[in-house]
Amino acid sequence: MVKRFRIDRRGFTLVELLVVIAIIGILVGLLLPAVQAAREAARRMQCTNNLKQQVLALHNHHDAFKRFPSALQVGVGWYTTLKYNPPPSGISPTTGLPNDGAFFSWMYCILPFIEGQSLYNSFDRTQWPWWQGPVGNRFNGRINQAFVCPSDVRGGVTWTDAGTNPDKAALTSYLGVSGTNQFQEAGGQDGCFYVNSKVTMASITDGTSNTICIGERPPSNTLDYGWMWAGSGDYPYFGATDVVLGVHERPDVSAKPDFFRPGTIKDPLDIHRYHFWSLHPGGGNWALADGSVRFISYSSASPQVIPTSSTQVVIPNVIQAMASRNDGNAIQAPE
Repeated sequence: MVKRFRIDRRGFTLVELLVVIAIIGILVGLLLPAVQAAREAARRMQCTNNLKQQVLALHNHHDAFKRFPSALQVGVGWYTTLKYNPPPSGISPTTGLPNDGAFFSWMYCILPFIEGQSLYNSFDRTQWPWWQGPVGNRFNGRINQAFVCPSDVRGGVTWTDAGTNPDKAALTSYLGVSGTNQFQEAGGQDGCFYVNSKVTMASITDGTSNTICIGERPPSNTLDYGWMWAGSGDYPYFGATDVVLGVHERPDVSAKPDFFRPGTIKDPLDIHRYHFWSLHPGGGNWALADGSVRFISYSSASPQVIPTSSTQVVIPNVIQAMASRNDGNAIQAPE
């Protein structure tokens, strides 16, 4: 007689299934932040590499022309009576424009040293930079990813003409450091790049390892500021908020300055355009004049304490001291 064995095929109970789902949910919850942190670390490293490429290209420009490029160049007496130096290479008697071109940015000037020779040659510097090239594919709208922070989930973004003309302008995540601000009258134009500047390595007397020259400032969702190859900024058209920025920037000489602090892309009034900030948590990457790149936290840029007496000495914060090339405050970036 053949014996038959009864096999019990009981499945999971509802309670057991819910416990398993809960455990999986907890594990995913623990893993997700670690994955996000790893991805951000990779993006921050790529951002560091972008800045490294830019500052090394600046060094090559300095080797070729014996100076760093200007933030941008304008003619003598254009638009304002505020103080600024004349164009380093003079004015063309034929065009009336600076010989190096009007409003072309420092980023444009280093294109030959960052694998951008073709785009560099496409522009005609004897003409205004807007709008050169074929309609619908203007040179000003062509993006170079070395100037786009990978933490910007939008990727390379462009400003687009609101009218029927499809002209575009490529936007950058990085701006040159003009020093304290854009105005000589307010103690500015003391950094590595400003209107008609011609800064040399030798003029950075605070030391190239103590002086920042490029920082992060993503374009807001209005896409109005941060033009990559040529930009003027607002009046007096010294390039502030478009191609350069001071670490205590201000819209006019007497206005209250802004400072390095967190910002946001969702900025309909563009209030964050006047200060450096990044899409990395806790601070931002900065390129130094010696070719190195450092991550500096927002806490290093808290505003100065207002002196309570005329004899009180106020030590500038780290960012302010490092923005000036020759103020005597040789402060190193924090590790």
